[in-house]
Amino acid sequence: MLHDLALITPQLILLIAALFTLVADPFLPIDASRKFWGLFGAGMSALAVVACAVLWKYGPFEMHTPAFSYHLSASGHALFFTALVSMCAMITHMSSPEYLVEQKSHYGEYYALLHFATFGMAVMVSAESLLTLFIGLEIMSMSIYVLVAFKRTSQASVEAGLKYFVMGSVASAFLLYGIAFLFGLSGGTSFIEIQRALLAPKPGQDLWLGLAVVLTGGAFLFKVAAVPLHMWTPDVYEGAPTPITGFMSSAVKASAFGSFLKFLYAGLSGPAMASLHLPLGQVLGLFAVLTMTVGNILALTQRSIKRMLAYSAVAHAGYLLLGTIATIDDPTLGAPFLAPTGAVPFYLVGYALASLAGFAALSSLGKNGEELTTEGHLAGLSKRHPIAALALTVSVLSLAGVPPTLGFFGKLQILRDVLAVENGKYLPHVIILVLNSVVSAYYYLKIPVAMYMRPDSKANRQYVREPSLTWAMALPALALLALGIMPGRAMSWASRSEQAIRAGTESANVAHSYAVVKGGGSAKPVAAVALEKPVAAAPVR
Repeated sequence: MLHDLALITPQLILLIAALFTLVADPFLPIDASRKFWGLFGAGMSALAVVACAVLWKYGPFEMHTPAFSYHLSASGHALFFTALVSMCAMITHMSSPEYLVEQKSHYGEYYALLHFATFGMAVMVSAESLLTLFIGLEIMSMSIYVLVAFKRTSQASVEAGLKYFVMGSVASAFLLYGIAFLFGLSGGTSFIEIQRALLAPKPGQDLWLGLAVVLTGGAFLFKVAAVPLHMWTPDVYEGAPTPITGFMSSAVKASAFGSFLKFLYAGLSGPAMASLHLPLGQVLGLFAVLTMTVGNILALTQRSIKRMLAYSAVAHAGYLLLGTIATIDDPTLGAPFLAPTGAVPFYLVGYALASLAGFAALSSLGKNGEELTTEGHLAGLSKRHPIAALALTVSVLSLAGVPPTLGFFGKLQILRDVLAVENGKYLPHVIILVLNSVVSAYYYLKIPVAMYMRPDSKANRQYVREPSLTWAMALPALALLALGIMPGRAMSWASRSEQAIRAGTESANVAHSYAVVKGGGSAKPVAAVALEKPVAAAPVR
């Protein structure tokens, strides 16, 4: 029991923070709550990041085995993504207090919902079972639906929350229906049960397995805002409170891709998937090309910065989908089992930091319910609010992939890893990614041009100036530059996280079962195999 609780220490920190905020807020004076909850939330989120780092560095092998009857684990993959979403929550807490006051939406439940959403994301990326993943997804989704509609006096915000709720509910239904098919095929919902059931292809299995992949895959494509399931994105991004837009663009996307990678490579992997008449890599490549192209084309015509960044988020979902194709052979299981490279998590670090810096800067533009989020509003910002202008500039340069920002190395890692798959099989997809990056530079660079080169507007515009918001802009912007200059450590963390995408016991059980199926397996009990130290992962190509 203590082992299980120690394994979920980061999730417990986030849950305790959410419950404490919910219970204590009614007893705090309004003025005190404005100053307290943002700092408290940022501190607890930072503590969750520290807990992830301690488990990552000092947790013994037994700490990386599944707990709670194969429902959660503290694998490298789980810890990496839990730390990433907790970091996003920390920056969002820092950027929120004064913004909410100016928008007349300062209520304590905002911070509780933010903690609950982060807790749901942490459960999603740590799940070793599809049911646990679904529960985490719903905890996150219910909190985000409310946060999107949190500006209660804004019709656009309420409408955005309603749209997201309706469409998200449909996606959740598809996911649950797909889980039902997988349960029928495997007799369980944990990834190890699914993978062991798919060790040997069975007659008549292809149809039901194909339906399960289509239904569950469609739900994940909705969550990552991939074409053609992206139409909710611009309205939701524009209507939501600006810090929540940044939180969705960073943490929600990171958790969606983290759980999608886990689903693909810790669940749907092995001989049965290899024999399925559904070229999953080519299907993902097609969606990636459509998503990045449509997102960039639609972003070109936008005048609202939030809508432009929404379509930009669609384009980046395309880049990340292409990154999910990049694989290596899993050394703990052997062929035909595959593991993803570190390209997607590494890219997500740069994308999350850029989104947080950009939307924190936008949160400072406008007071008394006004939001200054069009190109015209940015004219002369470099003189009026130089810190916001600089943070926004670093953000869009990283999103465009301009060196030496981290975004450049993220794109470079995806290009390199995808080109290494099957001797350049996806070279046309890589060329399309490069062309899309060139197109995106046009609308990204319009923002610094407006801030630094257009004449200052004569309008008397006001900005939110508050220390925690300034730090929320500065920290991710500085991290983009620092990690861009020295990207090696972040690359190595990302690669290590995906080499451990399967929990230790899961790898041992599947490897043992696969050896037995092939006729050359050891008679060693599964429990004994599970406690052995896993084979060191092969280097990422």
